[in-house]
Amino acid sequence: MAEESIFEDSPQEYFEKFFTNTGYCDAQSVLPHGDKYICHCTCGRWDVVADDQESGLDMAREHTREITERELAKLSR
Repeated sequence: MAEESIFEDSPQEYFEKFFTNTGYCDAQSVLPHGDKYICHCTCGRWDVVADDQESGLDMAREHTREITERELAKLSR
């Protein structure tokens, strides 16, 4: 009997879609690199360096907020 899964694809396939589907803000990462944090978005238009994890997460939230507001503004035209 096959195992039940909430994933339509395997976890690896699921995450690979984020990295190959550029142009959309599907996922952001804030990863340690030395004494800084490298921040990236799958849209390909946002790459920054943060001094600490919390400021990187704050910048990621701001990035997605700006994108969301821009897209919502397009819909209301």
